Amino acid sequence: MPHKLSYRARATLTSKGQVTLPVVLRRLWNLDAGDEIDFTLQDDGRVVLRKHLKLQPQTSEN
Repeated sequence: MPHKLSYRARATLTSKGQVTLPVVLRRLWNLDAGDEIDFTLQDDGRVVLRKHLKLQPQTSEN
C-alpha cells in the first residue's frame, strides 16, 4: 500500500557505491542494520526502493 507521505531528500554516492538512507525513511520503514531493501527499476527510469519483506514459511496442520 503506497504511503501518502510526500518526502524528498538527496544523498551522495560514496566511492564504494554506498548511499546512506535518510533517518526519516529508516524510521518510517522501521529499518535496522542488516535489513534488506529491494530496488525496482521502472520503465520510465525511476527506481523504487522498498523494505524487503521475508515471507514466513507456511506450516501445515495435521
